[in-house]
Amino acid sequence: MQLTKHINYLLFRYDCVTVPGFGAFLGTPIPAELDIDNEIIYPPTKQISFNEQLQSNDGLLANSISVEQQTSYEQAVRLVHKEVVRWKSKLHDGKIIELDRIGKLHLNAEKNVVFVPTKDYNHLAESFGLHPIQAEKIDRTKVLKSTPKIIDFNNDRSQNQLDSQGTNSKPLRHVAAAAAAVVIGYAGFMAYGDYTQDQQIAQEIQLRQEAKQEIQQAVFDLGELPNLSIQTIPQVAYHIIGGAFSVESNADRYLTQLYQKGFFSAQKLAPNSYGLHMVALGSRVDRSEAIDFLRQVQRTEVADAWLLKR
Repeated sequence: MQLTKHINYLLFRYDCVTVPGFGAFLGTPIPAELDIDNEIIYPPTKQISFNEQLQSNDGLLANSISVEQQTSYEQAVRLVHKEVVRWKSKLHDGKIIELDRIGKLHLNAEKNVVFVPTKDYNHLAESFGLHPIQAEKIDRTKVLKSTPKIIDFNNDRSQNQLDSQGTNSKPLRHVAAAAAAVVIGYAGFMAYGDYTQDQQIAQEIQLRQEAKQEIQQAVFDLGELPNLSIQTIPQVAYHIIGGAFSVESNADRYLTQLYQKGFFSAQKLAPNSYGLHMVALGSRVDRSEAIDFLRQVQRTEVADAWLLKR
């Protein structure tokens, strides 16, 4: 199953795509950036990061798969789980997971997942079709080819020299008129430059609007998906405990068994005051819902499961 294809598609529409039991890919919008040193303008983009702590199933990825493959939601969850098991196996073997157009995943020396995002792809829908462009600085100063000679008409000596050469006031009027023509022509040139720049900006805005309309045709349609809602676990919650272990590796092994049985919301809680690592099959905010889930677990899975309020 091409799980990467679905993650790519969902990152165009949402800022958080969770892979149940593995982690979540987060998209943070970044505004356009000007590289002054290299004179390059980079369009707005969406920076992708990875959070290993967000593993709860929000239904977004499984629903996308079920719609695209025309299968049940439960079957889609199983397909995601199989892919997650394969990914974790590759990581523990020291291999690198390459996700096309997203990035690479590997384990560091502390056995933590390290994500290196790709820089060659942009998941921001508003920037679809936009590429980095060269930025040339506009020089609004006009360098004169020659420096004009300045004549001070208030200087009696200069006036006497002009009179001695047989000149009159008419050529001076011509010089003043020529200078005024140069100033007016320069102002007109600057106004034309501003008009041309405004035209280029308007054309760029029109191209961006056209690219935004084409995004729906460039990305395959998987149907309507539910709105993403990230729910934070409140400070007080009711956990259905299936086991408590003094050795953390035993708790991890039990948690893996629960994942294989379909308890994708199972989680390992922080050690209590006695140093025991408790594993919860699920958690609820409402106490009555937690009791109903506890009775269901006691009937079908763990007869001695109990309820913890934390």
